[in-house]
Amino acid sequence: MLVRKAVEANFPWFVDHTYHLYELDIKPGATLTCPEGKFLTLTVNGVGRTIQPGSYKGDIYVSVTDSYPMAPHGLMVSTGKTTSYKQAVVIRDNQIQQQYFVPAILQDAEVGERVTDGLYLASTEEDFNGFILEGKSEYTIRNSRFDMEGMGHNDWLGIGAAITAIDDARVTIENCGFHFAGVTRCALQVGGHSDVVVRNCDFINISPDGSDWVDDFSWGIGFRGHNRINQFCDSAHVRYENCRMHGNGWGLLSIDGSFDPVEMIVKDCHLTLTGPLGHGYGAFNIGDNHIVYDHSVVDVYGYPVLLMGMEGKAVFDVINGCEITGRRFGAMVIDDDNSVLNIIDSSFRTGKSSICMKGSSTVVNITRSTLISGNGTILQLMDCDESGMNIQNYPIPVGVADVAIPGRNLAAVSPTEDVTINLTDCSLTGNFFNSTTNIRAYRNAVLGGMGKLCEGIFGYSLVPDPDKPLEIGIQDRHNGDDLKGPKNLGLNLSGSTVTGVISSATQAYRDGLTSITFANGAELSNVTQTAAKPVNNGVVVTLDGNSAWTVTGTSYLTALALAEGAVLTAVDGKALTMTVDGMATDIQPGRYTGLIELTVI
Repeated sequence: MLVRKAVEANFPWFVDHTYHLYELDIKPGATLTCPEGKFLTLTVNGVGRTIQPGSYKGDIYVSVTDSYPMAPHGLMVSTGKTTSYKQAVVIRDNQIQQQYFVPAILQDAEVGERVTDGLYLASTEEDFNGFILEGKSEYTIRNSRFDMEGMGHNDWLGIGAAITAIDDARVTIENCGFHFAGVTRCALQVGGHSDVVVRNCDFINISPDGSDWVDDFSWGIGFRGHNRINQFCDSAHVRYENCRMHGNGWGLLSIDGSFDPVEMIVKDCHLTLTGPLGHGYGAFNIGDNHIVYDHSVVDVYGYPVLLMGMEGKAVFDVINGCEITGRRFGAMVIDDDNSVLNIIDSSFRTGKSSICMKGSSTVVNITRSTLISGNGTILQLMDCDESGMNIQNYPIPVGVADVAIPGRNLAAVSPTEDVTINLTDCSLTGNFFNSTTNIRAYRNAVLGGMGKLCEGIFGYSLVPDPDKPLEIGIQDRHNGDDLKGPKNLGLNLSGSTVTGVISSATQAYRDGLTSITFANGAELSNVTQTAAKPVNNGVVVTLDGNSAWTVTGTSYLTALALAEGAVLTAVDGKALTMTVDGMATDIQPGRYTGLIELTVI
């Protein structure tokens, strides 16, 4: 029986079967190889280790296992990108696939064909996966812990995940703990047509300081950091119940690469993203999908809610009974085409604006909720400065004036082109600003910048050919007007009160700033809005008979509708005057159109 092994630099060790050792000495320059289509796993006292020079003592296994060929899914479908996985367990149709099985790394529990209970799986090896559940498996993992460290080189494919569910797997995960310390490495990958329920679980994903991973490709959409906790794609469904998640990267719960509507429900959970490395999202809805926050606490440095419908209808429906804390914004809506965001019986408390919206045509329904913003603005509707992931800069249009579009109707709000905010049974203090223009500075951004890492992941170069310059994508839709153009804002009050300014506005970055790049990416969205006469940015306000607007400063509208019983007054007993196209006008029930100026005197 071989109990000791020394691997010398000049004598490679070809490992063709699994060895059980008690001492292993790998000399500098030594190599271990195995048959083609297989991989080696080094475990020391049950913990997976990277195979590298060193002296190892204890209960040691050098295991030989078949690599798992993962078919393309998620964002990789469009490129046909696949890879071979290193994994501990593959369950297919409730059968353990022995050729993909590494029993030496599975501690404290027997892996069954339907249930694993009480498992401990730990590894410091890059790209090592735990469970892959495929086919029509119906499987439960409970009372288990996964401690995994090291980089995962492609979290779009779930490389390095603790649990991956694909195909038509039905999976229940309960009373488990996931502790990750790595870069681009998710704890859970939910894909295919799978249906996953996660109950009473703890997730921690903390990237180490000083990581040499180049994450510059994500700065252009406002993210910083090296990880997201869980990833969700294809046509899957996932439900989190009573879970706790903490990370310091660019996100917690992500949808990326969905093809049919997917659904994510987050119920009675506590989500936190914080730390100097991180700036990102609580949950990210991209595409024609559904996300529900149900009686959960979401505390995120960045965007607790991120909605990006991407030329389709996404529904963040509903944010119900939740406590939302955004160290910058509460909800970020970008590049969204006709999605619906419902906020019900919830509270938002943010460092900056409650809602930041740009390049979008979206409906936001806010019912019986409170929104308290650090900068006094509830809605920051602004020009799009996120130009995409493959850019080097966003050029600020310093000194460029917006020019009115001939024939543009500023007194009507289109359900497909503009932004609508519906307030029902709310009492809010704060401003609603619309500073969108037709300047479209994003078109002048310099392309190229995702880097070699993403080129390797996607399988093709995203750096422009200087002989064939690319253009920023401008997608024509809805009669030729694209998402990033000027918007009219419709604000409708039903049984609600607003104290603040509601107005068309200008927007300005800090003095002296002419360009936003990776180095100063925190400047994205960081504008000051000031009430100003409209150019292409109409504001249409409607109050029903049970609503009131207390005006705190000069406001410019393009249409105003006051039902019988509606109240429009100035703050603190001051007087309020109204002019319509420069003509003094009494404030009384009716509908007014034109340049409406409300002045507090």
